[in-house]
Amino acid sequence: MKKVIIPCENAGDLAIKIVEKTGSELASYEERRFPDGEFYFRLDSDVKNKEVVVVQSGYPHPNSSLIEMFLIVDTCKRAGAKKITLVVPYFPYARQDKIFKKGEAFSLRTMAKLLKKLGATKLITVDAHFRDDYKKYNLFGLDGINLSAGPELVKYLKAKFKLKNVHLISPDWGASEMIRNASKKTKSSSTVLKKVRKGDYNVEMSGEVNVKGKNVVVLDDIISTGGTMARAIDKAKKSGAKKVFAAATHGLFVGDALPLLKKTATYVVTTDSIVNETSEVTLAGEIAKALK
Repeated sequence: MKKVIIPCENAGDLAIKIVEKTGSELASYEERRFPDGEFYFRLDSDVKNKEVVVVQSGYPHPNSSLIEMFLIVDTCKRAGAKKITLVVPYFPYARQDKIFKKGEAFSLRTMAKLLKKLGATKLITVDAHFRDDYKKYNLFGLDGINLSAGPELVKYLKAKFKLKNVHLISPDWGASEMIRNASKKTKSSSTVLKKVRKGDYNVEMSGEVNVKGKNVVVLDDIISTGGTMARAIDKAKKSGAKKVFAAATHGLFVGDALPLLKKTATYVVTTDSIVNETSEVTLAGEIAKALK
């Protein structure tokens, strides 16, 4: 089935790389904002009986990124698209992937159900906050597949800095499967630490680390405020690590997170799921494989 790629505002570069990797058609469309900030979208390409691939990132501006997707998915469905695949490496509103307290909004469920209702049929995520595996899944009616950037991040650092004797550290149990996957595929040893969050900017970390003389990569799915990553880096340094690198799939870098990590880590690297000065590893290759 012929695929037509539609880049969204936050993911234009990634979408173009996916087009190049897959040989798909890049959609012709018009998109702009009205003076009050609302989106305008008009599709020029013929998508009838074709698979449309909408490429988006949920950061920055998660609210507007969702509205943009809603408009594009609904437009493509009305235009006769046979299948609509969403490529959203960083899926917005995924933190509330369950109801923690009575009366809370179940935001992940709400977003998935809205996209399904509008016509989306498949979702591709990368190191999603709501998944701890890399298998196909069903997200409230949406067929999903979760990919991992861990191996590519580690391979990139090993090649760039010619690293040997590499040890991977997961700063909390939530990224343990990511670490195991990356460890296996890059033939690196690994350790999983335990994190207890005391607030948005305060975390405590426990677990033994024996990395004396080793090159350490602290690997996580998300860097937000940087507190978790900084604590893990400090723990590795105190344990005698030779060099300590910070790597993550999604680099949000809220507030002073990036300057903080640059001071403490040997190097900071993320993927192009979110574009910033550290996004040196592209997800296009892995996503292209998943689209076949």
